[in-house]
Amino acid sequence: MRYTGAISDADILINLAMVNRLDILELLFKEIIIPQFVYDIEIKKNAGRYYGVINEAIHKDGSIFKIVDRKKDISINILARDIIEDKKKVIGPGESECAGYAQALRIPVIISDNYTEFKWLDEFVTLTHNNILALCVYFGEITKNEAEDIFNNINSKLTHPTKDTFEDQYEKSIRRFERNGWEGYLGIKRHAYVKRNKG
Repeated sequence: MRYTGAISDADILINLAMVNRLDILELLFKEIIIPQFVYDIEIKKNAGRYYGVINEAIHKDGSIFKIVDRKKDISINILARDIIEDKKKVIGPGESECAGYAQALRIPVIISDNYTEFKWLDEFVTLTHNNILALCVYFGEITKNEAEDIFNNINSKLTHPTKDTFEDQYEKSIRRFERNGWEGYLGIKRHAYVKRNKG
């Protein structure tokens, strides 16, 4: 299963770059849009030594990553501006930019590891790297063991690691998709999940 695209915040790209697995996104998405603000301010400021890894992925031949500057496209800017200003009242500027681009470009998926701000983005499908790993396993793009290795590698590098196992995160991801009514968009079927989980 490959989705049309997603709008990306900085943190998820940095976390995947830390373990050199930005390629995971290619398994699920045809295109990843990075708002110019996210690239210029958040990635350059926060990625540190992983900036080169992200930049290389963005600029390689056939890259799915695309930096878009709304200020150079009047129609995107007009459509994005109001939602960005509205969201800035409750969430950070990076997530606000992602929401504006998602609205303007009609791409309902935002990928971000800043899950504490998802409650203000409930009109979009919001996915963390753990949700993305769960979807990759669900669709058979990677094995559960490979996903677990990526999950553990990222978790070991986080300032506030989770005590969950990958299995815990897999089950939480599927439940979250169902609770939010995203099964249709994501292509998740409950009976298939139960069957796979037993095996």
